[in-house]
Amino acid sequence: MLLSLAACRLLTTGQLQRLHFADHATEGAASRICRRVLARLQRLGVIEHLDRRIGGVRAGSASYVWRVGPVGERLLRQDEGAPRGRHKQPGLRFVDHVLAVAECSVQLVEADRRGDLELLATEHEPACWRGFLGAYGGAETLKPDLYAVTATTEYEDSWFIEVDRSTESLPTLLKKCAQYERYQRTGREQEQRGVFPAVLWVVPDDRRAGVLVAAIRRRYGTDQELFRVTTAASFVSVIVGAADPPGSSN
Repeated sequence: MLLSLAACRLLTTGQLQRLHFADHATEGAASRICRRVLARLQRLGVIEHLDRRIGGVRAGSASYVWRVGPVGERLLRQDEGAPRGRHKQPGLRFVDHVLAVAECSVQLVEADRRGDLELLATEHEPACWRGFLGAYGGAETLKPDLYAVTATTEYEDSWFIEVDRSTESLPTLLKKCAQYERYQRTGREQEQRGVFPAVLWVVPDDRRAGVLVAAIRRRYGTDQELFRVTTAASFVSVIVGAADPPGSSN
């Protein structure tokens, strides 16, 4: 649980339950045991929850958003290079985005357990960031929200996952697309990993998906294969290949 929080930065009680208590006989039993473990780890200072809750106070401990606590940080720093956590209360926009990225990661783990896919690797921020030299020799850092390698019976796929919460303008998203293009042209990813990952934008709803798909098509044409767009609800289906992304020409 500590390593999951260190990787994802923030996780809700429900997400931690789905990750680490999915093998209990009933959901009620899983929930009780999960909350008991969380309470014990909190008392020890290994983890802590934010002041802000998801779903309000009436939701009880299920509404807590958890992160690594001070004792947990000391345990993690025993591993070389473990970063220090942040102790300030993060803003709502930051929390919403981090939890949305974490949800993608949790869903991939669940899909692996169901046998829908094989999850070969995941990298969270900042482990998934890529440094490179731009067109004019300037240093750049590409910052995907998540990197994953998945496999089905027929294919192995690599993904740079970008989670959009409709808080950024379209020019900002297209600017990020252009940075992916620049990084692809360096050939660095292909040399190190053998393939350049597909860039999958995960957006809240069909309306936002349609707007982003149209913007990408205007910029890159209808036959580009680097960028894909899906809704959060269809995320795993697109990864598995059971559904085409919204607005896909495939």
